Amino acid sequence: MRFKEDYDGTTVNEIEFDGHGTKILNVAKGHQKLSSFLKEVFLPEGYPNSVSKDYLTYQFWDTLQELCSTLNGTLASHAIFQGMGVGNSKASALGATYTWLMKDGSGMISNILFAWSKGTLLDIDAKRWRLFADVLNDIAMFLDLLSPLAPPYLFTFAMCCTSVFRSLVGVAGGCTRATIKQHQAQCNNMADVSAKDGSQEKLSGLLGLVLSMTLINIISVSPLITWATFSLLTVLHLYFNYRACSCLVMKSLNPTRYKVILDHWFKEGNVWNPEQVNCVEPFILGHRGIGKHIVVGASLGDLNPSRSDLTDTLDTNDSRYIIYRFNDEVRICLKSGSNHTDQIEAYYFAYMAAQESSDSTIIISNTDQISAHQKFLSEMSREGWDLSFSPLGASQLRYSLV
Repeated sequence: MRFKEDYDGTTVNEIEFDGHGTKILNVAKGHQKLSSFLKEVFLPEGYPNSVSKDYLTYQFWDTLQELCSTLNGTLASHAIFQGMGVGNSKASALGATYTWLMKDGSGMISNILFAWSKGTLLDIDAKRWRLFADVLNDIAMFLDLLSPLAPPYLFTFAMCCTSVFRSLVGVAGGCTRATIKQHQAQCNNMADVSAKDGSQEKLSGLLGLVLSMTLINIISVSPLITWATFSLLTVLHLYFNYRACSCLVMKSLNPTRYKVILDHWFKEGNVWNPEQVNCVEPFILGHRGIGKHIVVGASLGDLNPSRSDLTDTLDTNDSRYIIYRFNDEVRICLKSGSNHTDQIEAYYFAYMAAQESSDSTIIISNTDQISAHQKFLSEMSREGWDLSFSPLGASQLRYSLV
């Protein structure tokens, strides 16, 4: 009697029971063993079934951008050490320490302020904030290269500016990376996906260190070579980042993707699938680049109808939201107890209201519109959209009758 054992789709052993004992025949070839080993080290267990379809493409472009960033980091570090007086007998260790402390303090303060002001937005537009982080990182490195040219009294200020930029990069990049890993993990394996992403990043970093040793000798010849190398690496870095963000096919709804879907729905009467929406999603501009702005979780305080109009609306409307137009926005007030399903429905009708021009008008959906919305949700589910999680940017403000 003979059995075979497969590991992640590849046959590795054949086991034979012949009545005299057990005989194990290893059938995996050398190259298969090496391939399986590398797969175990750098890819999540169960790949490709345990991750999203865009995983490998995204990781490819992400690894390339990480390599460019490592090399540019070498150029920036070289410039910082020059500016701090490494190799200069007149430089003061105390002055360098003071500069370093000021730099770190500026970064810590800006980290706290940025996380407070923008933290809730990073889930909504992960692609856009991911690209923002990398652009800001390149700007910080550009300032690093300029810092040795600055007079001593400006050098500390330049270092503080780059530290502020890098702290924003750390918050935006780290949070959006977590969102992307959550999207890639298809089998509740986010920890494994994150760990293997770290391994891939370290491999790219090691390659970058080896190349940096050669790069340092080259750039020491001429400042012109330094700036030419930095310019080339920056262009490649931004291009690789754009390609990485472009290949992500998110299945959750955010304002940008939802507006793209609704545009097509009301024009053509059918729903695009996530791959089709990804091809046209304007993630650089974000949802503000598409039509009238819709605010989810607005205050009733800006609503200015007569008291009787508002009372009649609340009496006749049993939905968990109120929609009204105000200036150049359509606002959605959410009732206490409303959930993300109510937000998806409210956004649908708010989009319809955005096509009209009158202000301070309360919108009440009728039975026909509710029926059309139910059909729309069925189409969304059929096309593969995840309606269980919809980061539409809703605030925590809720109204209730007292």
